[in-house]
This record gives sequence, C-alpha cells and structure tokens, in this order.
Amino acid sequence: MVIVGGGDSAFDWALALHSVAKSVTLVHRRDKFRAHASTVARVQALPVSILVNAEVTRVHGTDRITGADIVVKGAEPALYPADTVVAALGFTADLGPLADWGLTLDRRHIVVDTTMATNLARVFAAGDISDYPGKVRLIAVGFGEAATAVNNAAIIIDPSAHLFPGHSSDGT
Repeated sequence: MVIVGGGDSAFDWALALHSVAKSVTLVHRRDKFRAHASTVARVQALPVSILVNAEVTRVHGTDRITGADIVVKGAEPALYPADTVVAALGFTADLGPLADWGLTLDRRHIVVDTTMATNLARVFAAGDISDYPGKVRLIAVGFGEAATAVNNAAIIIDPSAHLFPGHSSDGT
C-alpha cells in the first residue's frame, strides 16, 4: 500500500492499515509533516516506510493497481509494488474562473448566508469553499451545508417544493 500525504489523514491511514497491509509506504513531498507530532512519532515507530521529499509520478495497472513510481528528490524513479494507493492530500483553495463571477469573497472563500446562498441570485456554495461567521471546517459541517444549499435551491427552482422535506429517520 502507498499512502500519499503528510497530514493527519495520511498518518491516520498508516496507523489504521499497517497491521493489515503487507507493507505500507507513506510518501510526502516535503520533509516536514502537518500531522500531529505524536501521531507522526507513533507511525515512525511502526514498520512503515516514510519517504520524504518524494512524490508519486505514476500509478501502474490496468484492471487493478499493481504499483507506483515514486521519485525521491535527486534520485531516479523507483517502482514500488502496491495494490492500493491512498491519496490523503491537502489542498489550497483555488477558485479558478469562479473568481471572475462577481461573488463576494473573503480571501479564497465564497461568502454565503445561512441558506448557503451567495451574493449572486441562484448561486449557492457549500463545503470548504464557503465562508460565514463562525464557520467550522469539518467534513460533517460540509455535509450539512450541502443539504442546506440543496433544500434552499430547490424552492427557488421549484416554488412548489418544500424547504424541509421531512426527517431522514421518519418512517412514513
């Protein structure tokens, strides 16, 4: 197994899978990690190969993954056998063409109201790209924001729709 990343997700995957995978190689493009120091130390104490200043340049396989080319800075690519590649990569928000739409932005985030609506009519945003006072950037929050955005967009698209479709646990 090859895990790509240097943050908490990558190290959590390594912790969770080292005991069930034949081998685990963690590949990170820098020599510093964003993961919590105690988690990094725990993984370093395991039989996990950690490659720094490295990147996966190619994944091999047709019907299934068979390996990955990994290049450590200053070295030739090396083929690592693998049947799984986990991309646990962070990101930098890049709005691309959305930056030219006239949306109200706060740094690289789209400002929304409590309905997840932007300043542009019929345009909604949810997840890490959206921003409002008190925003907590968690996956669980993004799921809730998406449901809020969809329900509020639905009544604009179809005025006969209901804002609140019912409880997900409602048996009727």
